[in-house]
Amino acid sequence: MNPLTLVKRIQNINAKEAALGISDEASWHAKYKESAYVFVGGIPYDLTEGDLLAVFAQYGEVVDCNLVRDKGTGKSKGFAFIAYEDQRSTNLAVDNLNGAAILGRTIRVDHVSKYKKKEEEDEETEQKKREERGVCRAFQRGECTRGAGCKFSHDEQRAANTGWGREEDRRSRRADGRIEASERNERPRHVDDRDDSRDRGRRSYESHSREDRDQRDARSSRKRESESYHREDRDARGKSRRGDHESSSDRRRTLDEEHRSRSHRH
Repeated sequence: MNPLTLVKRIQNINAKEAALGISDEASWHAKYKESAYVFVGGIPYDLTEGDLLAVFAQYGEVVDCNLVRDKGTGKSKGFAFIAYEDQRSTNLAVDNLNGAAILGRTIRVDHVSKYKKKEEEDEETEQKKREERGVCRAFQRGECTRGAGCKFSHDEQRAANTGWGREEDRRSRRADGRIEASERNERPRHVDDRDDSRDRGRRSYESHSREDRDQRDARSSRKRESESYHREDRDARGKSRRGDHESSSDRRRTLDEEHRSRSHRH
């Protein structure tokens, strides 16, 4: 949903509650009475933690301000999580600062039901996680721009031992592999695999070709049988018509002879 839509929705709810005189116990704020954190979105990127403290300290003592930043560049991402010492201060912050304009931008302030601050991990733990995820392929090609924010390992020694890296390194490793294979008088394994793949493809092509040829032969045989059947049927019908014609001619000839014989007697 659009952030400005959420801002207007919260403002409308607060206005209706104020008009109806709803108590704190029945207010929608009571749903978040167990959380002292508020979410702040739409923050201008130039603001720092000190600026946020100056703004939000108007409604209570701030005990934590987590302005989310990019790990690689350190720049603000435009949102933060702020905690008050007194949970009731979150209600005041939401009611008064939601929809406020700071440096030309409208900020959104809302409650957070469940928020746990991510503890800062030491460098050894981070490095261990990166090693478990594997080597950054962009780093091996010299193209990674994430720096410390990258989730993958940037260990140069480990990167050099993999099949990735610069083209010159890959060519040298392939050449070394060919030399070792020739010294052992055996073909490289990847060549054998490629030949096996070609053989499998050739056998598959030949099998499909045989099947297609058999199907074409079967269709041709059925076509010849059908043509033979129709030819025999036409011949049979022709013979039948000729027989009927000859029998009718014989009857006509007999009738003519009888008629002539009668005329002679008279």
